[in-house]
Amino acid sequence: MSTIGTKLCQHRLAAKLTQQAIAERLGVKTNTYGSWEADHTSPSGRYFPELAIIFGVTIDKLFPDNNGNLPGKTNATAQKMDENEALKLVLQRKEEVIAAKEEIITAQLAQIEKLQEELENYKAAQGI
Repeated sequence: MSTIGTKLCQHRLAAKLTQQAIAERLGVKTNTYGSWEADHTSPSGRYFPELAIIFGVTIDKLFPDNNGNLPGKTNATAQKMDENEALKLVLQRKEEVIAAKEEIITAQLAQIEKLQEELENYKAAQGI
């Protein structure tokens, strides 16, 4: 089974582009794009439409071929399943971003509470 990284690499080579050229078009670092091709990380869902444009393919062509060998599946069914997988990946990434932001907010709230406590202690010590 192919991976997103494999697909990105195949389409990049077919388009005769460098990792740097694609990274520049996307506004990301070359290392970031390279890590996508190496399957160390996956691109955020927001990059898929632009990647599809760069490579001249539909978005579903950027995702793994999970359904190519399923018996009794038509191309339309396989394509719909690929689209569903793409949506699931985008949703998963969005959920990861939300969870990360919630962690940041929780840490910032804890820091605010600590600073408020320090301020109250300072005011008490100063008789304010």
